[in-house]
Amino acid sequence: MTTKPTQEQAGQEQQAAKTSGLLQRYATPIPPTPADVENQRRGVRPGGPVYPAGNGNGQGTGNAPSSVAPSPTSLNRAPGGTMIPGQGGPGNGMPMPYAGQQGMPIQPVNRVQTQMPPMQGQPGPQMPEAGNRTGGLLRRNVSGGPPSLPPLGPGPQGQQGQMVPPSLPPQPELQREGNNVILHRSEHFILRTAYRPGFQRLTNILRRPTGNTTMLPKVMPGQRAHVAESDTKMMPSVAPINPIKKQQVPVPLWLEAAVIVLGLLVSLIAHAYNIFNFPRYELDEGTYMSGAWAILHGMITPYAYGYGHPPLAWIQIAGWIQLTGGFFTFGDAVNSGRVFMVAYAVGSALLVYLIVRRLGASRSAGLLAMVVFSLSPISLTYQRQVLLDNVGTFWFLLSVYLMVVGNSRLLFVVCSALAFGVAILSKEIFVLFIPVMIYAIWLHTTKFQRKFAMVAFIYTVIAVGSGFVLMATLKGELLPQGWLPWDKHSHLSLIGTYLQQAVRGTNQGSLASSWTTWAHADLVLMICSVATLAFNLVMGWWNRKQLLVALMGISFWVLLVRGGVVLAFYIIPLIPLVAINVAFAVNTIMGWLGNLVRFDLIRTLLVLGVVAAIVPYDLIHAQPEFTQNFTAAQTQAIAWVRANVPHNDFVVVNDWMYVDLHQPGGMGVGDGATYPFANVYFNVATDPSIYSAILAKNWDRIDYVVEDSQMQADIQGKTQFGIINDAISHSGQPVAHFQSGTGPGSVDIKIYQVIHKFAPPVVMTPHGPSPITVVFVSNNDVIEHKRFI
Repeated sequence: MTTKPTQEQAGQEQQAAKTSGLLQRYATPIPPTPADVENQRRGVRPGGPVYPAGNGNGQGTGNAPSSVAPSPTSLNRAPGGTMIPGQGGPGNGMPMPYAGQQGMPIQPVNRVQTQMPPMQGQPGPQMPEAGNRTGGLLRRNVSGGPPSLPPLGPGPQGQQGQMVPPSLPPQPELQREGNNVILHRSEHFILRTAYRPGFQRLTNILRRPTGNTTMLPKVMPGQRAHVAESDTKMMPSVAPINPIKKQQVPVPLWLEAAVIVLGLLVSLIAHAYNIFNFPRYELDEGTYMSGAWAILHGMITPYAYGYGHPPLAWIQIAGWIQLTGGFFTFGDAVNSGRVFMVAYAVGSALLVYLIVRRLGASRSAGLLAMVVFSLSPISLTYQRQVLLDNVGTFWFLLSVYLMVVGNSRLLFVVCSALAFGVAILSKEIFVLFIPVMIYAIWLHTTKFQRKFAMVAFIYTVIAVGSGFVLMATLKGELLPQGWLPWDKHSHLSLIGTYLQQAVRGTNQGSLASSWTTWAHADLVLMICSVATLAFNLVMGWWNRKQLLVALMGISFWVLLVRGGVVLAFYIIPLIPLVAINVAFAVNTIMGWLGNLVRFDLIRTLLVLGVVAAIVPYDLIHAQPEFTQNFTAAQTQAIAWVRANVPHNDFVVVNDWMYVDLHQPGGMGVGDGATYPFANVYFNVATDPSIYSAILAKNWDRIDYVVEDSQMQADIQGKTQFGIINDAISHSGQPVAHFQSGTGPGSVDIKIYQVIHKFAPPVVMTPHGPSPITVVFVSNNDVIEHKRFI
């Protein structure tokens, strides 16, 4: 009768079938060897343990290991798959103990146990070598012979505690080569173990380290400390470096913009009012306007370029002339240049306000800086004039603003460097600010990109500024004559020019005389130019922004106190720096008072009170700028030359007349011809192409001399201008005399007609005197000098 299997039995049968199928699928049959047949005859099953021989008392003998037990699975199943009964009862699946050890379960060993070596003459347990263990436990004789199976004792059957050895399949005989065991050998392939003497370990042979492999640590030695000590590369903070601080009383943006526009409008009116009448036309103004005239005629200067200044400033003036329709859109040539200077002054006023705001000061402090900069009598005098300092100051302030507003952005850093390079090419004195500008870059860039930003700034400035040096190098005029062995011909030199300027004395202008002029115009500003710099220098210990503005002012004072020539208009770049320092100093002091009364609005009211006090003070001291007319005599002299001097006469003039006598349509030309032989007095006396080639060093070839106050101060009693002094001495009384203005800066012009020692030839015709051509020859150079008689 067939019994239906239980659910548990059915599961066991399914598991057995599944296991049998896996074995049949993946197991690789190994052909039996003679040793396998012998083991099977002796009852040793494959993969099972080797049991010691019994002595009839349940105690094992021999060298079988006593500390290593076989796995439970290998003890509970016979070759046929049946369970071997043990201490725990038949068929219970419990591991069988060793013979003679009653009730002691056999536990698997997962660690290596070290055995003491046996004493001499006494048998003891030996650890099987890992290389001699495959599938079961093999022992080796103490004498070191080949491994062999231990003999099985014939213990009595059925005795309590006696174990029935299972039937084991024959084991393949292992081969050895030295200390290595051959695991597999074929015709073209061999697999052997790696053995290290003295190292015994009961682990899988194929996974045991050989001792020859160097394992890399997960963390290199010292790497943790190195990572801990190194600076973490953090991205720059998104917060602005120069944030605009929130005020206790918020001001709408449109209101602030309206105040700025109103301030700029006041600055525009103050600079533009009476601009064509005050101050007088200066020599330098005519020099730079004649430079712009030369640019539009394909030259750098009307005469040989002496590298006294970089040409970029008058290149900008030439562009302005082209945009506005010519040199005489606003009257004479100098007037057109002065209108351009007003544009620079208004732009600089805006930049002063923005710089103060972005450096952390209040709106009222920014307004104070704008007022000090725009309405000072010194500003109204020198910022109207066509001077390179006004052009360079605008570009310098633009560079500072781009730096403080950039928040460490590389584009702003590069644009700041470009603006600073333009300032240097406009007026070379701005190289004095290179150290403080590098400090400003360090201060306004994040630590993450500080080095890169500084390198980018310095490289860009050098790349732009070196264009001036490159021009001199390409023309072969960098070094003075004789510095190179093969350089024997006479030529102009960039380095030679600056060496001559460095040794100029104070006879042309000193710091003491200039200080007198500045103090007479605006004493308060001059006192603040020293006091506020010292105050901000001290406060810079706590506020690096105040230290920056103080260092900027001090950098320019170095030029003024160096001991060389100092002209009055040299103060132009210092004016905005003084205004910024005044704003920070006043804002700090008023902030202390506001904190004292615990009401910040007091600070704003006090700063605005300072502004209200400065405005009337400046307007009172700026009356000459708004009321005087110093240029009237100069315009009258130009008109007299146009009406009385023949167009081919050789005329010695000052620079401010040059363009009006050489450009068609000028005040000295009108609808007539130009004056090609009207030359500046300095070049007449020093330029070989004029006093040697044209005049042949002969004063008798000069026809007229237009002498103003500045020319008289420069040439009187100096041998360098002997040819002009001789011409004046042979002229008699002036043929025309013009004066305008009173006090310092007034104009006094005298026009002399030279009485020639040898009268030029005259050709008489029926229609009267006709023009003749006088030919002068000097050094084989033929010079045509046309004269109307």
